[in-house]
Amino acid sequence: MEVLWVAAREENPPRPLRDRMDPLTLPDHVLIRQYRLSRPAIVFLADNLSNDLKRETRRSTPLPVVLQIMAALRFYASGSFQMVVGGTLGVSQSSISRVVRDVSNALCRRARQFIKFPATNEECIRTKQQFFDIAGFPNVLGAVDGTHIAIKAPSDEEDGFVNRKNFHSINTQVICDATLRVTDLVAKWPGSTHDSFILMNSGTGIKFNEGEMPDGWLLGDSGYTLRPWLMTPILHPATEPDERYSRAQRKTRSVVERCIGVVKSRFRCIDRSGGVLQYIPERACKIITCAFILHNICIMYRLPIPNITDDHDPECDVPGPVPAPCNSGIQDLIRRRFM
Repeated sequence: MEVLWVAAREENPPRPLRDRMDPLTLPDHVLIRQYRLSRPAIVFLADNLSNDLKRETRRSTPLPVVLQIMAALRFYASGSFQMVVGGTLGVSQSSISRVVRDVSNALCRRARQFIKFPATNEECIRTKQQFFDIAGFPNVLGAVDGTHIAIKAPSDEEDGFVNRKNFHSINTQVICDATLRVTDLVAKWPGSTHDSFILMNSGTGIKFNEGEMPDGWLLGDSGYTLRPWLMTPILHPATEPDERYSRAQRKTRSVVERCIGVVKSRFRCIDRSGGVLQYIPERACKIITCAFILHNICIMYRLPIPNITDDHDPECDVPGPVPAPCNSGIQDLIRRRFM
């Protein structure tokens, strides 16, 4: 009798497993070089984002939270195409795309946890003292600057994203303290938007204007308009005290240029050396925000500052008119501190 053997069809046939490396087994110096965070910082991030990244799935091998974070970190750090990042971790390109999206969304939801302006009296005193130690400039709460993050040409309102250097970008406002910690970030404006306009329409600028911020000053470059709470350099100093003021102002304010350079060096996805962000503006803004959040986590864990080249070209627009009420304030400061 001929026996017919029929193979039983499994309802859910097992998927072939890919060999995936465990990046956390790497030495700490390799983790910092390739992923920009140390092992304790990565574990902290995994604990913090765990609820957002765990998901119910019928897959036989769901991506662990730590591996999701490592894949996203590798993308932020290198700026490589998702297929290249996936190849280093044994993860498909489509999975990397979902991971970068999910990790970026989870980090952005916690932006206020990691990017905070000095609020308490103790924080303000400490911040002012750290700035004063740089060049003797008093009463400083932050240094502000804008930087252009290159993106691919968007399909909507394309012209508005072309900046003065003729490439498409997001003009990102950064405020930092003297330790290079980012204390305020605005990443949403097209590249054609002026730095001064962004500041005056940001939450921080509005609060300063309305007297709702702690007593103190921001320092900006000549692209900003002098305000009672915003000190800018004197373009053509007429006296030695004016020159001393401008020299101290520029030296103190330069920390924000260094901060931006460090962030771009750490996270090449937002530096033009890593190409341009191949995303629609909304997603690009989230990735930009993540890079600055992760930089603050690097500061929190006292990770080494990378060597950076002096190639950051800050926005130096023609300054706007100086409001008359500000002249007396800046001259009073010069008389009291720089005579």
